[in-house]
Amino acid sequence: MAQYGISVREILKRTVIVEAENLEAAIQKVEEAVEREEIILDVDDYDEREIIPSEYFEGGKVPDGKDVSFYCKLRLGDRISCMT
Repeated sequence: MAQYGISVREILKRTVIVEAENLEAAIQKVEEAVEREEIILDVDDYDEREIIPSEYFEGGKVPDGKDVSFYCKLRLGDRISCMT
């Protein structure tokens, strides 16, 4: 049976209202607040989920013989297992 690499991407998003002279300054203020860890996104900021073929494998198909031992595995009827 073929193996496929499937990526799950979850996006967190929070809108912050910023007083600034212009858009660039507003973005800079938020970037600085993030760097100072004044803005930390968490589960309450969940916005969207995307499940797509992994960009690491053409069309998502894992080439025969490719070492994928370090990836999490999901087999039919099984739970997911990951190396810890």
